[in-house]
Amino acid sequence: MKIYQVFEDYDNYMTVYFDPDEVEDKRGDDDFIIFTQPQSYTNDWVPLELSIKVCDSSPVIPTLSKWQNYLVLHEAAYKILEDMLKSFGEFLPCTYQGAKFYLFNPLTIAEDLDAVVPGSVKRKGNLLSGIAFDENKLKEVPVFRTKESYISIYCTSAFKTVVESEKLDGLLFSTNLTHY
Repeated sequence: MKIYQVFEDYDNYMTVYFDPDEVEDKRGDDDFIIFTQPQSYTNDWVPLELSIKVCDSSPVIPTLSKWQNYLVLHEAAYKILEDMLKSFGEFLPCTYQGAKFYLFNPLTIAEDLDAVVPGSVKRKGNLLSGIAFDENKLKEVPVFRTKESYISIYCTSAFKTVVESEKLDGLLFSTNLTHY
């Protein structure tokens, strides 16, 4: 089993995001945009409208993307990944021009599973320059985060395999687990 860091594929797919003004209007706050530390939003969630823009990419909407410290799933990706992910975070409904999307909020933290190898964490300034995980403690966990970098999302090869075999587009996977 391998561990990967998950990235948005900016080069080939449109960028998914939430307009802070719309979030403020519907939720009364923009906490989930500002705060990266995991917390549940299910109890007070109001479905939000996604924004999707073309940056340097083709005008293609991804079926699976990353926005900040969340995964964004088109309804097709949600149907495939729901059973795999539901025990490790929460799905928050959203829409984009009438299409159903879900924001997946990963609530599983590697340190809570004692899965960060002691002494492996290194920093250069505020950037994470080294980290290693005990793969045995994460073998049942498809997606997780770490207290060392809440904004980073990590996954196991099981998640990556499903994403690739089901041809869910919009993500990149790297074995480089740091910010360098």
